[in-house]
Amino acid sequence: MRDWGLWNLAPAARRYVIGFEFVTVVAVALACLTDAPATVFDWRRLGVLVGAGAVHLWLSRRTEETRRDSGPGPHMDTSVVWILPAMVLLPAWMAVLSMLLLRVQLYPVARRPLYRYTFGTAGILLAALGSWAVIRLTHVDVTAAFGAREAFILALAGLTYFVLNAIAIGGVIALSTPQPTWTVVAGSRRDNAMAALTVCLGALAALAIANAWLAPLFVVPLLCALDWGALQIENLRGDARTDHKTQLLNSRGWHEQAGREIARARRQNTTLAVAVLDLDYFKQVNDTWGHPAGDAVLRAVGAVLRETTRQGDVVGRFGGEEFVLLLPDTDTDGATQVAERVRQGVAAMNVAATDKRGQPVVISNRTTSIGVVAGQGASADLDELLRWADAAVYEAKNAGRNQVRLAEPPADVAV
Repeated sequence: MRDWGLWNLAPAARRYVIGFEFVTVVAVALACLTDAPATVFDWRRLGVLVGAGAVHLWLSRRTEETRRDSGPGPHMDTSVVWILPAMVLLPAWMAVLSMLLLRVQLYPVARRPLYRYTFGTAGILLAALGSWAVIRLTHVDVTAAFGAREAFILALAGLTYFVLNAIAIGGVIALSTPQPTWTVVAGSRRDNAMAALTVCLGALAALAIANAWLAPLFVVPLLCALDWGALQIENLRGDARTDHKTQLLNSRGWHEQAGREIARARRQNTTLAVAVLDLDYFKQVNDTWGHPAGDAVLRAVGAVLRETTRQGDVVGRFGGEEFVLLLPDTDTDGATQVAERVRQGVAAMNVAATDKRGQPVVISNRTTSIGVVAGQGASADLDELLRWADAAVYEAKNAGRNQVRLAEPPADVAV
């Protein structure tokens, strides 16, 4: 326990984690001591839920490992589909037992530090107990009848689970992240849509099991297909025009959009500029903390570029640690100002990531070398602009890095 990364968290975050887990233990004890005893049907449903969950985890383990390896942050897995039916249909102690059995099986796949996985389990468990409380306090029995009232209560139980779990995870992120943003704390639209879909599937599974105890036989293939589909969607995010790590344009997408801006600049004879960024000593990040940490830095740089550039600027990642900007209607002074904002933004980053052992780290003091070149639209050539901006990057690196260098091509060269 002395080596747990928990002790490296900010004091407020550490208190939050310990306090949250204490509240969860108390809530579990109260629920288990006050709920009704188990029946024969409860034992049957427990066996079906645990068995179906185990089969689902075994069939989708490779897909789940791939999805989890794509990032070190909080992760929504579809195994929670088996948790809501347990809370709706089983006594509290049985529901808790079924959830813990599933979480134990998932731990080898999760590849997260034990203290983080324990807190994640507590967050899921307390959220599930919230949905259990909604069902018990309203005295709804979906095994006896199902009408408008039962549908509303079941939806309310699912919403309770969704909100409590989001608060649990968002709270520790907000307290442990140096510069939290709303997207980081609350999750992206895609993350929340996946969580909401999983909760909906859990409600449908509860209804199916309430009326046919072998219904999980049909739910398992559906969940495996959902796991596979989610992985494909994540892979397709890095489509032909988008870099999947940073959500910026990739080389192809950038050249296509930059080509349109070059054509417009030629028609209107306006100025434009190109800036090339190369992160300094980026290999050290991968060597010191591992590639997931390097990916976290790249995502943070992508966020800095989106925040510090202007609407209409064409921003992309060419691969590795190299980024490129095309700045329409921009002269040398304007391009230098944009590049300086980007340089300062990168230097101010505090990137929350994990090291090679899965322990949390904060990566800071990163720098970038930037080369800038501007040209007149009537004679602008994109390849020449890139070549001169890239040459300026090497000048910046040779001069000590962490600076912006302006390229000065010969007067007879059309850029």
